[in-house]
Amino acid sequence: MQIVFCHSTDACVFSLQLTQRKTIQSMTGFGRAEGESNGVKATCEIKSLNGRYLEVDLRLPRFMYELDPDIRRILTDKLERGSVSVVYNITFSKEASNANEIELNTSLAKAYLNKLNELSTELGLEFKDPFREIIKIPDVINSADKKISAETKQLIKDVTALAAEHLVEFRKEEGKNTGEKLSAAAAAIRTQLAVVEEAEEPRRASLRERIYSNLAEHLKESNVDASRFEQELLLYLEKWDIVEEKQRLKQHLDYFEECLIQEPLGRKLNFIAQEMGREMNTMGVKSNHFQMQQAVVIMKEKLEQIKEQVLNIV
Repeated sequence: MQIVFCHSTDACVFSLQLTQRKTIQSMTGFGRAEGESNGVKATCEIKSLNGRYLEVDLRLPRFMYELDPDIRRILTDKLERGSVSVVYNITFSKEASNANEIELNTSLAKAYLNKLNELSTELGLEFKDPFREIIKIPDVINSADKKISAETKQLIKDVTALAAEHLVEFRKEEGKNTGEKLSAAAAAIRTQLAVVEEAEEPRRASLRERIYSNLAEHLKESNVDASRFEQELLLYLEKWDIVEEKQRLKQHLDYFEECLIQEPLGRKLNFIAQEMGREMNTMGVKSNHFQMQQAVVIMKEKLEQIKEQVLNIV
C-alpha cells in the first residue's frame, strides 16, 4: 500500500481509500495476443462470459494436448470466475514444418486395390477410378503427430498469459462502468431511506388521529380511559415500528459501499443485496403509509438494478 502524506484528516482518509481500492472486474471481456519464434506464429484469443465458477473451454490442436495442464494453470492464476473459451491459431513456416507430417500406408493401399479388382472381375463391373476410391479408405493417408520444440511450447504459454492479461484489462474497463452504476443505485436507496424517515412522524400522527376517530364513532368520550388508550396505542405503534429495519438497512448499505472500495467480489455483493432485500420487504409490510411504501418500491427497483449488475462482477 502506498503511503500518502497530507495536511487534513479528510484528505488522508480519501487518499488511503484510493490506495486501498481494488478494481472492479466485469466477467465479460475479450483478450487477444500473438507472437512469433523460430518460424512459428501463435495467436491466442480468449472470450469470457458470465459464469458461477471458472469454466474453461480449451480448444487445442492435437499436437498441443500436452500443454493443456500448463495452459489451464495460467488461466486459473489470472482469472477468477466466468465461462472462458480459448482458441488458438498456430502456423508454421516451411522451415519449421515437418516434412513427415503426412504418412502414406502404401501396402494397405495395394491390398485394397487387389481386392477391389477381384471384386470388379467377379461382379462384372468396371472399376473406373481406383485411385479416387482408395484414398477415401481410412488409414491409407494419415497425418503424423506434429512434434513441437520447447521454444514453441514456451511461445504458446507466453501468448496465452498475454491474452489473459489483455482480457483482465478489458474486464477492468467494463468494471468501471459497473462500479459507477452500483454506487449510484446504493446512493438512491439511501436517499429513499431518508424519505421513509421523514414520513414516519406524519404516519404516526395520521394513525393516531384515525384510531381516535374510529373510537369516537363507537364509544362515548366519557367511557374512554385515556391512560389505557395511550398504552394500547403505543403497543400498536410498536407493532408497525421499523427502527430496526432502517438501522440494519443502513448497516448493509455501509458494508456494500465499503466492499465496493476494498473487496468488490460479485458473490459477496450479491449476498449483501439479498440482506438489503429482506429489510426492504419487512419495511414495506410495516409501512402502512403511501409515501413510505412508495419510497420502498423505489428502493426495491434500485436493488434489482444492483442484483443485475452484481451478476456480471468477478
